[in-house]
Order: sequence, then structure tokens, then C-alpha cells
Amino acid sequence: MNPVIGALFIASLLAQSSLSAGELTRRMDLTLDRVLHGGPPAYSDALVLADAVPEHVRRFTEFSGDVSGRYLGALAAVSQLNGKKFPELDRVAEKIVKLQKEDGHFGDPFSTGDITKGDMALMWGNGRLLIGLLEYYRLNPSPGVLECARRLGDCFVSLAPRFNDPATVKQFSGEQVAMGYICWTQIIEGLVELNRITHDEKYLTLSKDIAENTHRHPHQHSHGFVSTLRGILDLYRATQAKKYLKKVEAEWEGILASGNLLPQGALPEVFKPLLPSPHDEGCSEADWLRLNLGLWTETRNPRYLENAELTLFNEFFLNQFDTGDFGHHTFDSTGYNADCTRAWWCCTLHGLRAFPEIFNSAFHSDPERLCYDLPVDGLGKTDGLVMRADSSLAQDATATLTVDSTDGEERTLRLRQPGWASALEISLNSRPITGSSSDGGVEIRRRWKSGDKLAVRYVLRTRVQPHPDDAGKFAILRGPWILGVDAQNAPEFFDEPRENTRVLLPERDASGDIHLAQPAGKTKSSEVPFTVPVAHLALDYLPGGYPLQPQTVILRPIGEHTSLADGTPWIFWFKPHK
Repeated sequence: MNPVIGALFIASLLAQSSLSAGELTRRMDLTLDRVLHGGPPAYSDALVLADAVPEHVRRFTEFSGDVSGRYLGALAAVSQLNGKKFPELDRVAEKIVKLQKEDGHFGDPFSTGDITKGDMALMWGNGRLLIGLLEYYRLNPSPGVLECARRLGDCFVSLAPRFNDPATVKQFSGEQVAMGYICWTQIIEGLVELNRITHDEKYLTLSKDIAENTHRHPHQHSHGFVSTLRGILDLYRATQAKKYLKKVEAEWEGILASGNLLPQGALPEVFKPLLPSPHDEGCSEADWLRLNLGLWTETRNPRYLENAELTLFNEFFLNQFDTGDFGHHTFDSTGYNADCTRAWWCCTLHGLRAFPEIFNSAFHSDPERLCYDLPVDGLGKTDGLVMRADSSLAQDATATLTVDSTDGEERTLRLRQPGWASALEISLNSRPITGSSSDGGVEIRRRWKSGDKLAVRYVLRTRVQPHPDDAGKFAILRGPWILGVDAQNAPEFFDEPRENTRVLLPERDASGDIHLAQPAGKTKSSEVPFTVPVAHLALDYLPGGYPLQPQTVILRPIGEHTSLADGTPWIFWFKPHK
């Protein structure tokens, strides 16, 4: 099945049944509520459309179409997922079409001479608007919206000789960051989708030309580059030409080899060498997550799913603010410091856009079985069997799969056993059952009945991970979560001189795991949204200023940052006592 059609089919199933009430659902609802009802600033029509006019009444309107395109795409994808209608979405789409310039673009005119940084900013926003228009078209196939997208795609085709010129490639492949050559290459995503809908080969031809000019270099904007890679992956899906898949996989390997993927699953906003105050970016994290899920779909290589999972439970969740916004957090040698920014102009909308793809990646099906891959909420279907997953992983390390419908024939369900779980404990309708081992998972084959409930408990491992650049430091992981200490719940751990603080760890067992006790009773704030009580562990340490008095601190997943006050620092790189 075509991946786009398959995703739409799963989305239609999700829309027919209520979404689960697990952490993923609550997090998406938090950001959705921020976009629809929150602020400041509120996403009013005037604020959203300012960059498409352009009317310079807010920042970044020179990136014409950026906010308006992201707004369309994010709300359209969520609407397809949950079946809810957003009248403001239809209203904004109708207004955008009327703002299109005669040559097909939006915003100020392109220059007629040499390409400038202003042209690159203009191209970036128009590229985001093209894919946003087409994502809206998937939801609401409006002839007017499609014609608008066609005219914008034709504008790109007419500008291609100038932007594909080798001199332009060279000029903007330096340290322009947000106004670099990625402003042009990221339009591949929209062009491929325009070709899928219209079957007009000129859009695919231009996509191929741009893909040839795509390369990673130091001090590059990671969001723009990874968005481009997602577009090239779409190009592979459209053409089935293996060279495009190989290119994306090679660039994926290059990001890892260059040290630009941080151990918590984060990409820095700018590839190394890092900025003086290095920070993450919600857009980059959403892109990286979506790229890995896409590569997993196309290859079924578990490395991609494992990386998606690392980013999801750690960096992506940490990046989400208590308002639902996404943005920037500055990191240092021990973790994240107090410097942070809510990036309503890009990250909040791009973060929201990622949620539907996560839901749609919980399951996949092949000709022989239905597979539950990610321990999150979701819905899966294979011939004769539809199952819904409700995840309570954060509370009790369990996901419950309910049979929504079945044809009564024998069907196989495969449960993935992640590397962070030492075993799966399975019960059907409250009675323990066993399955057969199958390539990193467990298979259960039976005649399912509607209403059957299969509970899957993940037996969590606790591991130590060395710092990739500092042999004297390590992180502690419980299940999929990286654990740390935050200044709001444990201010005493931040006492000076904290660089001299040393933690006390038990010996590793034969499997390399360590064993730390969970706190007795409920830990402080364990009932607060987005906390993960199943991963709270007690860690003994020697304070840097008074090591003669050993202390105990409660480790928490860094993804709990969403429930904390802005600017709460985290330490998750520790030094051991020797």
C-alpha cells in the first residue's frame, strides 16, 4: 500500500474511534489547545496570515508563508487523525488563496538580480506554505486550494534555473544558517506531494534536480537539512529509485558519525561547530523523529525505530513546554541550563505536526501479521483484525491492546521487545499467556474475539551510558527514559561546588544493568501531568561541598520537563565516586 494512502487509512480508523487517554494523546491535546485557544500570542487570523500578505506586524514575516503554511499543515494532519473539524482552519485556508501574487508566490517580490538572503527567506516560507496547502488539500480537496498550490509550484519551476545555479549553491552553502541553501532544498517535500496529486512530471523533475544539490556541511541549519531529507525520502516513495533511499540513509549515517546527534536524541539547531550558546530546536527534533519513523516504514531497519524512540521519550517530550509550545533549550556539559525560548513562530506548529505520524507508527502490518512497534497510543489493522493500543507506560510500564473487530479467523500479533526491556509479561483478559519468540519480539497467534484485552508489561532495564566525548561522565537510563535531576524538585543537588558532586552506583550485573531502588510510596509531584513514576529511582551521592554527609536524590525522566516551570535546569551527565 502507498505510504500516504496507508497513513490516511489508519487515520480514518482513528477518527472513527476515540483516541486513547495515554501520555501521547494528552501531549498532543496540550499543543492543539495552545494553537487553538492559547497565547500569547494567540494564533489569530491576522497573526497567522501576516507573512503571506506580507504585513510586517510580527517577527519573521520576511519568511513569507512560513507560519501560515505550518498552521495549515499541522491542523489538517490532526483533523485527519482525530476526525475533529476546525472552522478556523477552513477560514484561514480560504483567506490565504486570495493573497497569492500574480506570479504564484506569496509575500514580497523576489529580486531580479543575484539571489539574496531575502530571497532565501522568501523561498523558505513559500516552501512551507506549499506543503501546508497540500496537507490541507488531503483533508479538504478544494479545487481552489489545488489551483493555488499548482501556481506556487509553477513559480518554483520558473525560478529553478536561478536557484539551481552552481554559483548560488556555493554562495549559500556556508554559514547563513536559516537563510542558507536549505531554504531552496526543503521545497522537495511540497513538490513531490504536488506531483502525487496532479501527476505533473515537471514537479518531480525539479525535485530530482534539487536532490542532486543537497549536502550536509558544518554550521548548517539542521531543521532545513532534515526537512530536505524527508522530502528526498518522499521522492524515493514516488519513484522507487533506490538511489534516493540510499542518499537519505547515507546522510542519516553522516549525522550520527559527525556527532550531531546528541545522546538524548536531540539535534542542535546548527550542526557543529556549535553556536556559542548551543541549543536544541523543536522543529529539528520533530523533523528527526519524523525522518526516523519514515525510514523505519520504508526499510524496517530497527535502528531507525530505536532512534525515533530515543528522541520521542526524551528530547521531543523535554522540548514541549507546559503551555504546549515547543522551542529552544540551551545545553551544557552537564545537561540543560535555564536558558529557553518558546518558539511560537515555528516549533510549536512543527511539533504539533509530528504527533499524527507518531500515532500512525504505533502499529504496522505485513501480509502475515499485525505488529505493535511503539509502546504508545494508536490503532492498527491487518486483514481480519483491528486493535487499539492504550499506553500507560509512564505509570506502570504497560500497554493494553483491545480488539476492536475481528473476522474470527486465526491471526498473528507481533509484540516488539525493545532493547530497554529485559522481557515482556503478557496477559489476555487478565490471565497470563506466553507467545513464541520472534526476531526481537513475541508472536501470539489465536482466534481473537472482539473485546479481548491483551496487557503487555515491559520489564524495564536500568543501564549506564558513557558520555561520547567525556569518558569521566555517564547517563542513567530506565527503560526508554534518560534520567536526570532537576532544580525544581531537588534544588540541593545543585549546591556549589556541584562540579565536585559524585554519585554512588551499584555494580553492574551480568547483563550490564544496574539496580537502583524505586522510592517508597509516591514521590513528590508523581500525580502531576507528564510525570513518569515508573521510572523514578533513588540515587545516592556525595555532595561536592560536604561529601562527609551522603545524600539521596530522586532521578526522573528528563521528559518530565513539560510539567516544570520555565527555565528549570537539568543535570543528567554524572560523575562517579571512585
